[in-house]
Amino acid sequence: MTTAFLGLGRMGILMAGHVLSAGHDLVVWNRTAGRAGDLVARGAREVANVADAVSAADRVVLMLFGPDSVREVLPEVLRHAQPGTLVIDSTTIGPEAARDFAALAAASGVRYVDAPVAGSTGPAADGTLGVLVGGAPQDYEDALPLLHLWGAPEKVRRVGDVGAGSALKLCVNQGLGVMAAGVGEALRLGSALGLDRDVLLDVLGATAYGWYLAQKRPMLDAGDFSGTTFSLDLMAKDLDLAVAAGGDLPVTSACLQAARAALDQHAGQDYAAMTAHLAG
Repeated sequence: MTTAFLGLGRMGILMAGHVLSAGHDLVVWNRTAGRAGDLVARGAREVANVADAVSAADRVVLMLFGPDSVREVLPEVLRHAQPGTLVIDSTTIGPEAARDFAALAAASGVRYVDAPVAGSTGPAADGTLGVLVGGAPQDYEDALPLLHLWGAPEKVRRVGDVGAGSALKLCVNQGLGVMAAGVGEALRLGSALGLDRDVLLDVLGATAYGWYLAQKRPMLDAGDFSGTTFSLDLMAKDLDLAVAAGGDLPVTSACLQAARAALDQHAGQDYAAMTAHLAG
């Protein structure tokens, strides 16, 4: 199988590595050249444009920043892909965009599934991500050999038709954003009430905030958010997509504003910076 992988960010480069480990031919493209060195050393072929990436591919994987990125890249994919090629879009884009992209693909004789992933760089490296797939049953079955390379088998599931995977991904990331904001305000409240910060974090770690603090407390203790696993920029984008899709979401809207405010000092850093921003 020849796989074209478009998008080599923190997640994409790890996911693409699993394609090589499985013995598939891999062609990679990224907007910014120079990220594919390790993949090329392992046998991947890096190309300078989308056309060369997809023209002979059986499967095309998109792992881009958001819906605007896909809108720029997908027309080139559809112009040069062979009829019947399966596009696996793992970008977090929202359900409306996924359905629009599927319609464009169908008009070009190309198949499309939305398959965003749940998890960050650790599970991506281990091949244990969750994968939330929206698409026709046969397209899902045809995508599985690739999806199982970066997703744990028990966490890869078809959740409905095209758009369903993207809808569920927004719900997942909305929860992460609300949790990050909630811990930040709990720390601000604790400080106002004169509580010891370490004691407060210890106790919060035994509550519903435990999962988040198990991941992010080292960053919060150090005040260093440069070890990004999921960037604040992506969190702000995903919260914006959630608000646009969900309408009246006052809590999510407030979290979006907090994420945007934190970007002034923490662009490119981990979304845990949002917690520190709200904690004051």
